[in-house]
Amino acid sequence: MITGNKGEWSEIYTLFKLLGDKQLFLGNKDIEKLEGIVYPILRVLRTENNGGFEYSIQDEIILISGGKEVLKIAISEFKEKAKFLLKKIKANKERTFSVPEIEEFMQSINCLSLKASSTAKTDITIIVHDQRTNQQPTLGFSIKSQLGSPSTLLNAGKT
Repeated sequence: MITGNKGEWSEIYTLFKLLGDKQLFLGNKDIEKLEGIVYPILRVLRTENNGGFEYSIQDEIILISGGKEVLKIAISEFKEKAKFLLKKIKANKERTFSVPEIEEFMQSINCLSLKASSTAKTDITIIVHDQRTNQQPTLGFSIKSQLGSPSTLLNAGKT
């Protein structure tokens, strides 16, 4: 059983939400969406204990492992799971909790852990299409959730 706090579950929510939306909206310093600036997402990269995976966005989400197509999943599945998980995160009052209904889906898409490795500098890596420059930059993001206790800018750890 996978358990985590609201911040850790928020990393999975972010993965599902981005794959469901198929686009990355830019925001300002006040976390307000900037209208008219949108990057279509081409791929989301994720590293798990059992290797690296790529979620390629086309007419559906295609899971790629070792350069080979492993699985195809409808985009609507990710939208549905994101909405469900967000409700569960907001409603939960425990310090750590599990979401069995999401865990089964996570395993089906080779998503075995809630958060990025502690050695990784980013929580999620996204390849987008920049329509202004016609390039495909790889962008790394750190996920800071405000759904539970206020997140810290720096993680308290040995590093």
